[in-house]
Amino acid sequence: MKNPGPTLLFFLVVPWTSCFTITSPGKFSEIRRTYSPDSARFLLEYHYIQGAWDGDRTWSATILKRGDSVDPKNFVFSYTNWDFDRLYWKNSDTLVLEDKFTDFIADGTSRLTDTILEGVTIHVIHRDPIDSSYTRKIFYQATSPTGKYELYVYKYVKPVNGNYFLNISVVKAGDSPPKFGNFYVSRFDFDCFTDIRWITSDTLDCKVSESCYYAFGDYLAKTRPAINYKVTADDTIQGNIRMYMQ
Repeated sequence: MKNPGPTLLFFLVVPWTSCFTITSPGKFSEIRRTYSPDSARFLLEYHYIQGAWDGDRTWSATILKRGDSVDPKNFVFSYTNWDFDRLYWKNSDTLVLEDKFTDFIADGTSRLTDTILEGVTIHVIHRDPIDSSYTRKIFYQATSPTGKYELYVYKYVKPVNGNYFLNISVVKAGDSPPKFGNFYVSRFDFDCFTDIRWITSDTLDCKVSESCYYAFGDYLAKTRPAINYKVTADDTIQGNIRMYMQ
């Protein structure tokens, strides 16, 4: 059994809370409506236009009855796109929510459970987004100073432009990396890392972007190998990750 490795640097981790409405400064904007098969309800996707605050990456979804006023003050609660990969109607009484699979892999469990909202059952499933159309591309590989471990940095890509989540794994020398990162798994289009490499005593030196330094711990695999590491915020270097991602 793998044991979590010790964290050698202090950083603030702000966990995302499921089923909440983001009301950060910004103007409310409706993205789209998707009606249930019987047209009695609709799934509303929306966000708050915040510009550089989060690059407009964050949006939310809630359920309303046909004829309801689209007023955020009346929303019971919302899911955010940080919680799921897909959300869609199965029938007039059920929505399927494919939870954030990278979080599920990193945490070993899902934070979401089946629930009922506005008379609609939200059915949570786990769906591996990586199928045979993807190819694993290793961007960086290095052996630890003692020769005991191997560091792998990789993504799964398609022959088209796009952003794919980052995987970082540490395995015993001679072993192949697992499908998903056993040290770190990011969300799509939200990589914190700028650089990672071995330093003395089989310790990893992690350089991360200041913009998401607070959330670095959210992406660490909960049952990662017992490897020491230190973390510092550094946007001044291109690093052995960013230089290969471009």
